[in-house]
Amino acid sequence: MIEAARTRDGEYRADGFIGMLESSRSKKDATRLADILIRFERYAHTGSLPVPRELNDLRDGIKEIKAGDVRLPFFDVVRSSAAAIRLTSGFLKKSWKTPRKHIDEAVWVRKEDLAS
Repeated sequence: MIEAARTRDGEYRADGFIGMLESSRSKKDATRLADILIRFERYAHTGSLPVPRELNDLRDGIKEIKAGDVRLPFFDVVRSSAAAIRLTSGFLKKSWKTPRKHIDEAVWVRKEDLAS
């Protein structure tokens, strides 16, 4: 099961990012969404993706699904009977390495989500 993590103030940052792609009229964003869905489906069925091409370990239990230039940080929900993962956010990657601010944000959202 793939879910969006929730901050204490009720914000679902991953939903906001995916919603932005969905509301876009560009073909590039439609392709991004299709790539994301393919990765989600493969991850949901197998629990894995090719490393490092489509999946990376970042820090403090945070991993990221990579779909083209889209990055979707997530964490495993240990207490989940459905083997759920929760997306913390999403962003378009513009540099070779994942920017520290996005990793820090994912770690913060994970803490917020698990505390609620």
